[in-house]
Amino acid sequence: MSNPRPMCLLDKNIARRIIEGLSHPDALSDEEALVIALWRRLRQVGHRLFISIETVNILRVFSAYQEMQVFLTSVEPMEPTRYFKRWARRLRGYGFTGEDAKVLSLGTFGTDEAGQILGVKVIITLDQSFINNLKANEPVLEEKLRAMAVNLSPPFCEAVLPRLVQPGEVLIALS
Repeated sequence: MSNPRPMCLLDKNIARRIIEGLSHPDALSDEEALVIALWRRLRQVGHRLFISIETVNILRVFSAYQEMQVFLTSVEPMEPTRYFKRWARRLRGYGFTGEDAKVLSLGTFGTDEAGQILGVKVIITLDQSFINNLKANEPVLEEKLRAMAVNLSPPFCEAVLPRLVQPGEVLIALS
């Protein structure tokens, strides 16, 4: 389960800001301009972009809008795998909200529609408290994930904790 193209998971707030920016390109907020620039750059350099399957399903309801179609054709749904729920439940014990735990678990135990990948290395988010919580708990979470994964069959035994990053960090790294 490997793929040579770099991959990242966009949280729902990133997706929302991209769509909002596409809907009014002449009056972008600073945050919308940043995520639009990031989205364009990631596509330009060939990254595979994922959003949760729940986000895809919500956005498909509004697929009559051109900006929605543009966005949806540029991303892929990431679907939970076998150990997604177990890992999300464990993450909740470290102060992650239910939604944050699901996003982090999806980045760890998610796959594409073909089942060819396991997780992503990077989750892009605007939520600084989410990032701070991961940083504060990262060593213990790494240890918990290793302890859990060691008993799993391949490819799940190779699961790694993704990094959480702000859009600006990714843009700087891609420059």
